[in-house]
Amino acid sequence: GLDPRLLSRANKRFHKQIHLASHNRFLVQQLDLVHRSMALKTTTSFAAEGRDGPALAEHEKIVMAIEARDGDAAYAALKTHISRAYETRLRIDAGEVKLR
Repeated sequence: GLDPRLLSRANKRFHKQIHLASHNRFLVQQLDLVHRSMALKTTTSFAAEGRDGPALAEHEKIVMAIEARDGDAAYAALKTHISRAYETRLRIDAGEVKLR
C-alpha cells in the first residue's frame, strides 16, 4: 500500500478543497477543528491495513458526484465515506485493526 502519512496529507488537502469549493465558512472552520483534533492521534486511518484503496475509491465517487452536480449522490458518497472512516478510527482505537 501507499505511505499512510502521505495519504493523510493528501486526504487533508482533498477535504479542504471540497470545503473551500462549498464557499461555506462554517464547513471550513469545522474541517479545521477536525484536522486539529485528528492531529492528536498518533496514527491515521490510512495506517489501517486495506483502508487506502477503499478510501481513495470513496473520494473518487465524491468527486464524480460533485462534477455531475448530483447532490443526492454526493451526499450518499460523503455519508458512506464518513461512516467508513469513523468505523475504521474506532477499530484502530480499540486495537482491532492491523496497522502498517
